[in-house]
Amino acid sequence: MAGGERPLEHGWLPDTPVGDTVLRSFAHNQGEVNAAVATAAGGRTQRTDAVLLADSGTPVPYYNQAVLVRPLVGPDDGVLDDVEAFFSGARNPATLLSIWPTPDLAARGWMLVGHPAWVLRSPGPVPDAGSRPGVEVSLVTTPEELAAAERVAVEGYPIEQAQGRPVGSVLPPALLGSGVSVRLGRLDGEPVAVGLGHVGCGIQNLCLGATLPAARRKGVWESLVWARVADAPELPAVAYTSDFSRPGFVRMGFVPVLRFTLWLRPPAAA
Repeated sequence: MAGGERPLEHGWLPDTPVGDTVLRSFAHNQGEVNAAVATAAGGRTQRTDAVLLADSGTPVPYYNQAVLVRPLVGPDDGVLDDVEAFFSGARNPATLLSIWPTPDLAARGWMLVGHPAWVLRSPGPVPDAGSRPGVEVSLVTTPEELAAAERVAVEGYPIEQAQGRPVGSVLPPALLGSGVSVRLGRLDGEPVAVGLGHVGCGIQNLCLGATLPAARRKGVWESLVWARVADAPELPAVAYTSDFSRPGFVRMGFVPVLRFTLWLRPPAAA
């Protein structure tokens, strides 16, 4: 515009407040989660006006992630050059998470993972769901508990790339106290489920959940959801989720808002 006048606000300008929309808050919250994991694992982070980058150095593609904070303008958008330069030479797969539909990025070496749903619960009191027989949820505070949570995540998600890796490959010990909460769900005293959360940027982000197959549909997963929502009931609670978990969120009052676009980039050749 003439005279350097600021463009009309559309929600994704470089100086748009983080809290302009819940979606923008989520993008920045997710970037904080990825940065916390990468920092705890001794990895790398970088941020620009267009993308939040984290390379944890772990085999989990979701922790080696580029979170877009504006839509791509085409398959040759310069932000993609920044993303690919950041992950150049990386030994583990990386992902690109976009709130918006994207152009086809296959010609650039990306593979489409899918379109996970983004669900939201408005602020409000957490319902008293009642105790479930044998179900216990606790906040992880020790390296030993974190190792147990990691085993459940690897087996329950499952995270095939992390199977057989040393302890700390998925949930490094330095994650404790990072601002990313880790909760362990037990059934009859045995660890069977894990849930991560992060309160930041005006929302509660339910950023990972996994349950061992034999313990599903016994109330552990639901208890983990409510425990994390209760960390900040005055804020919206959100998650991006698979179609497998989506019905559970909907049953608990979460609303499916839209579907994201998720791409994966294989690791660089040795």
